[in-house]
Amino acid sequence: MEKTVRLNADQREDLVAYLDGELPDEQVKQIDHVVANSAVARHEMEALARTWELLDVLPPSKASDDFLTKTMANLKVLETPFRLTDQWWFVPVRRVFAIAGWITALFLCGWLGFQITRHWIADPHAILLNDLPVIENLDHLQEVRELEFLNELKRANLFDDAQEK
Repeated sequence: MEKTVRLNADQREDLVAYLDGELPDEQVKQIDHVVANSAVARHEMEALARTWELLDVLPPSKASDDFLTKTMANLKVLETPFRLTDQWWFVPVRRVFAIAGWITALFLCGWLGFQITRHWIADPHAILLNDLPVIENLDHLQEVRELEFLNELKRANLFDDAQEK
């Protein structure tokens, strides 16, 4: 007989069902074999059996009259699904998000309109701004009668200085 053989975790869990006679024959044979060959396992089974016998000695406890009502109320609370729409803060938060969405949409439409008019529609003053050095010096340039003189001025980079100012 082996003293150190013990019931494994599964057999210990099934020990109550074994004592009540509720286990299938195969599991009963396994537990019988371990208990027959091990004093430690037999001691575990006897301790559990004595514990169950002591429970019969204790006076039966009586639940309070409102125990059923409280238990059913707790179960009812657990059964009700959690819905976000039932929360007190849901409607105000939804309104804030709706307003923020509209403000964002209006801002994006304004920004897009600005970008379209800025880049895709020609600015009538852009030509004047490009030719500003010529316009500023128009009085002097009108006095020049030959084109060759203007080409020499251009080669001398006199117009580039006027654009940098």
